[in-house]
Amino acid sequence: LLAATHEASAINPAFALPDEARAPMERGLIAFVEGKLTRDFWSPRKDLDVRKLVALEALSRYGKAQARTISSITIAPNQWPTSAVIDWMQILKRVGDIPKRDAYLAEANHILRARLSFQGTKMIFSNERDDYWWWLMTNGDVNSAKLMLAVMDDPAWQGDMGRLANGFISRQQNGAWHTTTANLWGGLALERFSAKFEATPVAG
Repeated sequence: LLAATHEASAINPAFALPDEARAPMERGLIAFVEGKLTRDFWSPRKDLDVRKLVALEALSRYGKAQARTISSITIAPNQWPTSAVIDWMQILKRVGDIPKRDAYLAEANHILRARLSFQGTKMIFSNERDDYWWWLMTNGDVNSAKLMLAVMDDPAWQGDMGRLANGFISRQQNGAWHTTTANLWGGLALERFSAKFEATPVAG
């Protein structure tokens, strides 16, 4: 909710959460990543680090993520699902004092490019079956939308944005993506892409 409303408020400020609603959520996420708040829950695989990355990515949007909390996570992006690599990239972009930040950011970019491919016009990820973490509401569609949002303003990805957008749209079936979460993030990604495209001066 924190991440999605932050993304939506960049398009329309009316979607911003009021401070009295946002602050308790932030405190809860901070307590979780610091290990002060724990839950015993079942999941198909070990996912604590991935959950912490989700929390830190949301906190980083509001300037509330701290480099010291990264030490509680085993940094192994090659072993993470794509959703976690995207969250990690976003954290690195927003939290400037993470040790080895530039090297980590280059690694995350390399991993994402290596996993990304196209079947015709359709964007896919090479490890898409392992990316279906339904209990964390993430899958290939969500990852495609979040990748677009993560690299939208990155000069190194500008030449790829048109193909990414077309490839993401080609993932639709009957005019929609597979889940409600994917349709939420997909709508945000395409709206931001359209706004950016319209604002880009035409050469010549």
